[in-house]
Amino acid sequence: MKFIAHLISTIFQPLLMPTYGVTLLFVYTYFGVTYPHRFWLIIAPVVFFSFAVPAILILMLYRMRIISDLSLKVRSERIYPYIITLLSYSVMIWFYYRMKMPIWFSMIMLSSVAIMIVATLITLKWKISAHMFGIGGLIGGAMSVSYFVEHSNPYFMFMGLFIIAGLVSTSRLILKRHTLAQVIAGFLLGFLFSFVFVWIGARS
Repeated sequence: MKFIAHLISTIFQPLLMPTYGVTLLFVYTYFGVTYPHRFWLIIAPVVFFSFAVPAILILMLYRMRIISDLSLKVRSERIYPYIITLLSYSVMIWFYYRMKMPIWFSMIMLSSVAIMIVATLITLKWKISAHMFGIGGLIGGAMSVSYFVEHSNPYFMFMGLFIIAGLVSTSRLILKRHTLAQVIAGFLLGFLFSFVFVWIGARS
């Protein structure tokens, strides 16, 4: 059971959520029709800035013994990785701004920065689930894009995402990395910020 929980936590780790989100845009929105020739130009920055750069720098922190383990069990050790991720996400937003992407798309990325800022502040006093604000942000952004940008209801996608959210939350509880309150708080943080930010972008 713990092996499966570790596997789920690894596949759906927070650093991969933005990549999954942008991939879904090409599958379920007009991105697949409008930007087929720019797929790699759009997907590469999110892979690089939201996953590769933070992952490499967090690994360096581990090698330097600034953090004790890569899963960031210790609450106080999460501050540095969160700040690294926040800065890397900020550069990613600037990159997409230079590409003149739609406002609602930029707001998806901006919501990630806002989530990281709030999560960093919360982490100073309390341990909130990064896995859950990652999947919560993915679901909130997907729902907001579907309702306010695409005006569609891809319910099979939503069913899949909520099943994944359930698996991730259960995995974090099985591994005893978080309490139920920390899991719920993480999901609500990610979901609400992403949903509202995209809604604002769609109205602009």
